[in-house]
Amino acid sequence: MELYNNVGRQIRALLPYAPAKRAPYDAAACAPEGEKDRILFGSDTAYELGGGGKQSAEAVLFADLPEEQSETLLYGPDLSEISSDVPFGHITVVKMKESEDAALSSERLKTIGFTVFQLYPEGYHIRISPAACREQVRVAKAALQKKPPLSFLNVGNSLIKAFLRHPDVIAVQTAFITDPAVDYKALSVLSGKTKKITDAVQSTLQLDELDCASCKMKPLCDEIDGLRELHFRKEGKR
Repeated sequence: MELYNNVGRQIRALLPYAPAKRAPYDAAACAPEGEKDRILFGSDTAYELGGGGKQSAEAVLFADLPEEQSETLLYGPDLSEISSDVPFGHITVVKMKESEDAALSSERLKTIGFTVFQLYPEGYHIRISPAACREQVRVAKAALQKKPPLSFLNVGNSLIKAFLRHPDVIAVQTAFITDPAVDYKALSVLSGKTKKITDAVQSTLQLDELDCASCKMKPLCDEIDGLRELHFRKEGKR
């Protein structure tokens, strides 16, 4: 979806030119699945990504992936190379099928965007605040003591596998960011913008009539190319 292209470019501009690690999707190298309701206590935690008052940013973008190849990217130290709470970013780009009806269904976007809430890697306890666009992760000491230890690549494979279960998803690129040089405050602002775009798409598809003068989405429509055109297309079809 072109709606996310500009914010996607802005996010990429905040990251180092090349990732520290890059790996194509490997369904055989997923993280071990943990228990859904298990709580990871502080005494069992090695550190928390985005914890201890550190910055955190999380976003899901529905956009094009030029090679349509699922992969995991890592910018910064891997899990076994971290020893204390660090700032954390997690950005996922989802490539949808070309079918407009499938790609722009508000219910599909909502369901696919919530995929990360259904992920329970063993020793990797995810806590997400959608309203704040934050993702914090407690990493278990035991997971880092295994041979080989749990890695972002394992978790990335698990997440990609979950996204690909949706029939409208073609490919997924998920990026974990722990590089201390990244501007996490700016990343958080852009993450919030992606959420606004998704919310606006859902609202636009649910509106029964177009009245730009009174619509609360007008400021975002003025900023995001294609959002107003999306509603006009919907009106035209009807």
